[in-house]
Amino acid sequence: MPPLSDHRLRSALLSALPTATIVTDAGHTKPIILALPDFGPVRIYLWTTTPDESARGRPEDEHKAQIILPGTARGSRQRLNLEGMPTALLGYSPLFGVFTVWDANLHFDSAYSKNLQFKENLLETCLLTGWAVGDLRRTDNGPEVRLAVHPLHLPHYLAMMKEADAKNLRGEARRDFFISKSPQVITEDEQPLPVITPAAPRNRIASTRLSRSASFRSSVLAQYDQTCAVCEVQLRIVEGAHIIPVHDQRCRDEVWNGVCLCRNHHRLFDLRIIRLDSSGIVRVQDDDISYLRGLGILGGFESVIEPHIGQSIRLPKFFKKDVSLTSLFQNALATIASL
Repeated sequence: MPPLSDHRLRSALLSALPTATIVTDAGHTKPIILALPDFGPVRIYLWTTTPDESARGRPEDEHKAQIILPGTARGSRQRLNLEGMPTALLGYSPLFGVFTVWDANLHFDSAYSKNLQFKENLLETCLLTGWAVGDLRRTDNGPEVRLAVHPLHLPHYLAMMKEADAKNLRGEARRDFFISKSPQVITEDEQPLPVITPAAPRNRIASTRLSRSASFRSSVLAQYDQTCAVCEVQLRIVEGAHIIPVHDQRCRDEVWNGVCLCRNHHRLFDLRIIRLDSSGIVRVQDDDISYLRGLGILGGFESVIEPHIGQSIRLPKFFKKDVSLTSLFQNALATIASL
């Protein structure tokens, strides 16, 4: 299966780093050099992370990125450039809508078309927590820490990677460091109502509780008459979905940050396979849809997703009746739609 286009990978990366400026762009992401405020230049190598369906039969729960540097001759060795600035080795999963992370220092020299594996349970965990740290895995150059990172937290990851590299953390010490830097879920009594913009600061908030407001679900469902905002199904299978996810510091258990969705469309929204723009219009990322179709895992698209593309969702009762709530609702949608 061909990877995502470099245009799509570049778009996913720059959307996750909205304050970045391009320093060097050779028309691909292998690498691209960006400059970030309060960070400086960073070199990023980015490939597609996809389910591993190699002929030898890898485990069903394994994904991979196939590493081929532009211009590398088949059968020759290839080297990542690690000189002069922090260097990140990333994958992007169009199936989960999150980034996968390997340690560039451990893969700087490799054979042509090297495969880097990744466990699916980390991708699933990342959807819930925004940040998943795997167990140590052996490489030829030492034990490696692999992470899954939600696009909202990619700037935080790069800052923590830079710090870990500066401290020369390896093995268990590096793993413990990334665990300690995980974004934390905040609760309603800890922060005032935020001003939400797509590029708002994403500082880490100290908190340990994962519980959410018990009234959130009922308040959101009431705004939509217990009806899925996308497909209008009821049947008591609807849920209150957070627009700004619970692992982001701007999340609140307030009615403006929720949308009523059936379980299918809730999952599709969390995966960012379906997207809602700031007006509540259903969108998809065409390149990602084509890629998933090529993997043979897009069954049901014609009935569950396609009829709703370009259509407005059922909007909450407060929409345009309460200016403040409407503004917060639209800004929340814009934040996620921009990724």
